[in-house]
Amino acid sequence: MRLLLDTNILILRENYHEIPEHIQSLYKIIEQLQYQRVIHPLSIQEIKKDGNIERKKANISKIESYVVLQKVPKATEDKFFYSKLNTPKSENESIDNELLYCVYKNIVDFLITEDQELLNKADMLDIQTVVSPREAIEIFSEYLLKTDIHSTPSFCKKKGFEINLEDTIFDTLKHDYPEFTSDWWPNKVIKQDRDVYTFIDNENRINALLIPKIETKNEIDFIAPVKFEKILKICLFKVAEIARGKKLGERLICMAIDYAILNNLTYIYLTHFTEENDYLVPLINSFGFEYIGKNSRNEEVFIKSITAPNMIKLGNLDIQEISKKYYPSYYDGEKVKKHLVPIIPRYHKMLFPDYDSYRPVRQGTLLTLHPNSEGNSIKKAYLSHSTTGKVSPGDILLFYRTEDDMMITTLGIVEKVERNLTDAEKIQKLTAKRTVYSKDDIEKISKSSTIVILFNQHFHFRKPVSYDYMIKENIITGPIQSISEISDENYRKIIKDNINVCFTIN
Repeated sequence: MRLLLDTNILILRENYHEIPEHIQSLYKIIEQLQYQRVIHPLSIQEIKKDGNIERKKANISKIESYVVLQKVPKATEDKFFYSKLNTPKSENESIDNELLYCVYKNIVDFLITEDQELLNKADMLDIQTVVSPREAIEIFSEYLLKTDIHSTPSFCKKKGFEINLEDTIFDTLKHDYPEFTSDWWPNKVIKQDRDVYTFIDNENRINALLIPKIETKNEIDFIAPVKFEKILKICLFKVAEIARGKKLGERLICMAIDYAILNNLTYIYLTHFTEENDYLVPLINSFGFEYIGKNSRNEEVFIKSITAPNMIKLGNLDIQEISKKYYPSYYDGEKVKKHLVPIIPRYHKMLFPDYDSYRPVRQGTLLTLHPNSEGNSIKKAYLSHSTTGKVSPGDILLFYRTEDDMMITTLGIVEKVERNLTDAEKIQKLTAKRTVYSKDDIEKISKSSTIVILFNQHFHFRKPVSYDYMIKENIITGPIQSISEISDENYRKIIKDNINVCFTIN
């Protein structure tokens, strides 16, 4: 495996007197796995431009142990690739494009960078193998020998007085909001008895926080572009630096939407001081939050609707764009097909670890999760030996848990499909940020022609649809052993009492 290191990783690794903990962890994993670390010749040029002569000499001497890529292709010579990018505004942006192109052309397997703008650009181009160091740790750790016998980090609901405000997750909040601990937390969180949803790791560190609050139209501090009586405000949406790569941001979005649905709310908003190379904004944009202006504190305001307007004109929006803009709403009209997708309990549990909290026996709990990052995510991957050629982007997937429950439990929407894959490494790279399949799983699966379906999870069924019911209603005629298309009529039978029609567009 060849790993291309961005200049900022080289500097973090070689220039700091004290190496950041996550960089140390990453390098240990790379060494254990004996992956090859490579650098781009343009990164050496960047280092040579350092005005600090002593530091420049030291850095150049240290990176001599790295392999430098030779005869790299030039992005500027690929008109199709360059047409997808904005015109570079600086030399650094041009260099970023060249690094991206190395991954795009499979010169290297992964590009590792701390540059959020570069990560955002890779997401825009749908290049799955450009990752942050913490994401790389999550991905590559799967390839190490497993020694942890038991690991149960989870979200839990607490009250404000139960939270340790000395946890490092609050450091930036204390800096940006001087009144955070002296006024806002004691008076708005503790005294108002708000629920605080926290993700605690095995070392008792807070990895993520969500504080939702229902407001009326008279309480908001911005000019609303829509009419409403009540709206959900996300008062606090925070993922700790140590937890980046665990997809906890997607989980917080999912939880906020659940909160809105349970309380019959249509709109959600949050405020944010946007920073250079911002992590949060691209994340919330990808699930339909739109910037609408600033409030009196000069914070940027982002708002989203979880349902589409009644008179929406489908012609104005791409089907997949609807799933993004109005997530978790989705299009289920005649332009998309519907498919039953079998999944064995082992993979179901890993892919949908929050499913149990939606079952009637446990609906009192919001979310309890397994530690795998893919389970936290909305964006997921499904691998199969099915030979179907019918599954297309925008189609509806109805996941059927086999063997034990024998029920349809979950609905997802297809984002991308790749067929006839037999290269384990290609499959791993395609699904790097969203698969629950281990290295061994992928190697076994890839021995036969494999279909990879990238999809977004939209809804769990509160009334899972049983195998017996489907037989009785002539939805199926026998065991569900492979991906199979069903009629629109049968699809309607399945979602009845499970999906509110306000979340469907047709």
